[in-house]
Amino acid sequence: MDLKIYLISDGGAYLLKDIVNSTMSHFDAKYKIEVFDNLSNLSKLNDILGVIKSSNNSIIYHSFRDSKMNAYVKNFCKANEINSIELMDYSINSMAKILGENPHEKSNFIDPTEFLHTRRMDALDFAIKYDDGQDFRGLEHCDIAIIGVSRSSKTPLSMYMASKGYKVSNIPLLIDSKVPQALFEIDPSKIFGLTIDKDVLKKIREERLKSLNLSVDSLYSSKERIKNEIDYALELMNDLGCTIIDVTYRSIEETSELIIDYLNQNKEREKL
Repeated sequence: MDLKIYLISDGGAYLLKDIVNSTMSHFDAKYKIEVFDNLSNLSKLNDILGVIKSSNNSIIYHSFRDSKMNAYVKNFCKANEINSIELMDYSINSMAKILGENPHEKSNFIDPTEFLHTRRMDALDFAIKYDDGQDFRGLEHCDIAIIGVSRSSKTPLSMYMASKGYKVSNIPLLIDSKVPQALFEIDPSKIFGLTIDKDVLKKIREERLKSLNLSVDSLYSSKERIKNEIDYALELMNDLGCTIIDVTYRSIEETSELIIDYLNQNKEREKL
C-alpha cells in the first residue's frame, strides 16, 4: 500500500509540497500526496482530521501560524497515534525514523526555510542566465526546458517556475535559426513546447510593437509570418516528442501547474 501523505496548513501548500517531494526523493517508498490548505478555522480542521483518522499508512505534514490550530493538530496526532512532521521540525532524518529506512545519502538536519530560499535563488539566477537562448549550455543542467515562438510567454513562465525552485532554460524557436543540438540530446519529458492561437499572438505582437513606438505593419506581426512560425514550432515540438501546451487562454499560474503535475506524474511512472 502506498504511503499517504497529508499536507495541512492555514496557508498555501506550495512550500510543504516542495519539502515532501524533496524528502521522498531520498527513499524508495511509493507515496501519494493529498493537500488541505488555507484552513481558516478549527471546525474545518477538525473535519479534515476526521477524514485522515480513518486512513491507514498515513503521515501528516503540517504548518500552522495559528498557535491554537498548531496545538490542536499535535494533540490530535498524539491521541490517535498518527505520525506527523511539523514544518519547522522537518528533516530527512525525521522521515527516515518514521519509515524505518535509511536515506540513500547521509543527511543532516535541514532548515526548510533556508533550504528552499537558497534553492529558489539559485533557480532564479539560472533562469536569468539561460533566458531566451542566451546560453544553450543550460539545457544540460536544467530541470525544465521551455520552447516556443516569440511572445508565447516563455520568459515570464520561466521566472515564475524559477520562483518555485525549478531550474528553467528557455529557447526561442525562430524559422531563420537552428535550434541547439543539445535540445535533441536531453530527456524529452522535461521539454515543454508552448503554442498559441495565431490571431491572439498577432495582437500581442502588435501591442509589443506599439509599446516600442514601432509600426505594427511589420513582418514580425504579419499573419503569414506568424502562421509559418507556429507551424514550424509545432513540427519541431513533435519531432522532439515533448509535451505541447496551448497557452492561449491560460494564465502563467495555470501553465505552471500543468507542467508541475506532468513532472510529478512522470516521477510516479518511473517508480513503477
